[in-house]
Amino acid sequence: MSIEKLHTNQENSFSGLTVLLVDNIENIQSTTTSMLATMGFNNIVHTSNGAHALNILFQQKIHLIITAPQLPKDEGMQLLKQSSMSPKTSKIPFVMIAEMINQERVLEAIKYGVAEYIVKPFSEKQFVNHLSKAIFEKNSSATNKLVSLTKNNSQRASEKDNQQPLQILVVDDVVDNLQVISEILRKDYKVKAATSGEKALQICQLEPQPDLILLDIMMPVMDGMEVCRRLKANPKTQHITVIFLSALDQTKHIVQGLDLGAVDYITKPIDPPLVQARVRTHCKIIESNKLMRNQIDIMQENARLKEAFELIKQKGYHTGTSSVSKRI
Repeated sequence: MSIEKLHTNQENSFSGLTVLLVDNIENIQSTTTSMLATMGFNNIVHTSNGAHALNILFQQKIHLIITAPQLPKDEGMQLLKQSSMSPKTSKIPFVMIAEMINQERVLEAIKYGVAEYIVKPFSEKQFVNHLSKAIFEKNSSATNKLVSLTKNNSQRASEKDNQQPLQILVVDDVVDNLQVISEILRKDYKVKAATSGEKALQICQLEPQPDLILLDIMMPVMDGMEVCRRLKANPKTQHITVIFLSALDQTKHIVQGLDLGAVDYITKPIDPPLVQARVRTHCKIIESNKLMRNQIDIMQENARLKEAFELIKQKGYHTGTSSVSKRI
């Protein structure tokens, strides 16, 4: 099944598949489960350790394995190694989710046949794409893999050629503040504005989603704290970087906001050079993360290309030998 068809009929594509989710952090397990359920998976088996996961793999039919980075004693990597060595489990697509990029670890995972290696933060769309590739490309024919990988490379090159500036959403109930900040940033970024928390949440659901939000803390009806809480609780928006806009006497709220998942804060009244510097710093981090994730994808695809070429070469050799035998 092609990934294009998957996206048009996602729930039917995943509904009959059983996922083994290995994670020992309850809130992360809950978030991942929510994302899987949204995609259409309705058979999700949970466990918190690698040994129990291995027992499950030999006791019931599993179509996809997902491990999280927090597992103690490197249980995720050990589970990948053990599952790759058994004929019963080696063909099950294995997806690893990581908190940070470690090239040696990525290479080790690729060596043992990881289907997808995903680094946080990631959007729901990226999650869907990774799982789609893991499930529908893992056991496809070598020829189909080559076609798919070639298409992926072409799409990546096209996206690089048409790269757009980062999307920034400014949220403040004071229109004058929106205008000032928008003017400061408009030269380097694509800027959208919202005068309420509710409107901000609506914008964040739409494509293209903001890469970064400048979020005022003190707003009527729904304040910045609640907006941030909802963003980080929603699998579709939890990856978006949040910077608070705050008055000097809001230290308690700033700490609370950082605990909710914001990465920084900018004090009011607005100082244009400071706004530019803070935003530029975090945008560089966003761009760097995108670049590193792209490099991981390329590393995985190069490994798959090598594997596909080897299979085709072996198949061609065996076919040739068989034909010669028949002629003799």
